[in-house]
Amino acid sequence: MTKRQTGLTRPLDAGTDVPMAHAIGREIIHAGLADRAFIERATIGFEEYRQLVEPWTLSLTEKVTGVPAAAIRELAHAYSRPCRPAGVAEHRNGTEDADALTNLSLLTGRAETDGTSTAGRDPRTPFRLVRHDPPVDLTDERYPVRLTTGRRLGSHNTSVQRGGSASPLRRDDCIELGPEDAEHYGVVVGATVRVSTRHGSLVAPVWVDPALRPGLAFMTMRVPDGVDINQLTAKASCPVAAAAEFEAAAIRIEKLPVATVRS
Repeated sequence: MTKRQTGLTRPLDAGTDVPMAHAIGREIIHAGLADRAFIERATIGFEEYRQLVEPWTLSLTEKVTGVPAAAIRELAHAYSRPCRPAGVAEHRNGTEDADALTNLSLLTGRAETDGTSTAGRDPRTPFRLVRHDPPVDLTDERYPVRLTTGRRLGSHNTSVQRGGSASPLRRDDCIELGPEDAEHYGVVVGATVRVSTRHGSLVAPVWVDPALRPGLAFMTMRVPDGVDINQLTAKASCPVAAAAEFEAAAIRIEKLPVATVRS
């Protein structure tokens, strides 16, 4: 994923892409925005898909993803218009995420058929009946924060790969927390914390980002002292695409005493 640099949106919890897509699909159907003519002409399995997404109400999806119900509704209606957002996070459920988004394309009449034939009728594309499968690295009392990893805007060019960039958007590698979590752990920008997963730990400075909701943290794949953050994430991958579970680790955050940091 690419880390947003604005505070205009609060990201969904890592590993909840499928519930979000299902809730968008449900809202599109209930709001009468589905392209019924296209669905009848070019798809199969719509009724099964409709039953699959029906439980994903806006209120339930808000609880699962952390995204406000009103924002989900607004996104569903925006998706139904010609211009719409797109993107899939990389983790072990990447194939299911892609299938869930394909369903939205079928629902709104913006997908090509794949040549599937049904009893002599025109070729049709089936809806993918994918179900929510949460991240393998679950949060609990010991590891209560969800860590998602990726890149920041301004970190995608060759100059960065060679070791430097003059982009004003770049800053030293850190762990980013929302204001609520920063207050909870008693840390401010520049403070140093130990970030621990079930697979290891590292030390990193703090940055506070208002776009992050409570319980969600962000780090790039490049962290201080040459530690590869991917070595601290779950050793799981998508059985179809083999994408690793880079973006959904459970972590514990510990504020380090100043004396410990200096030593």
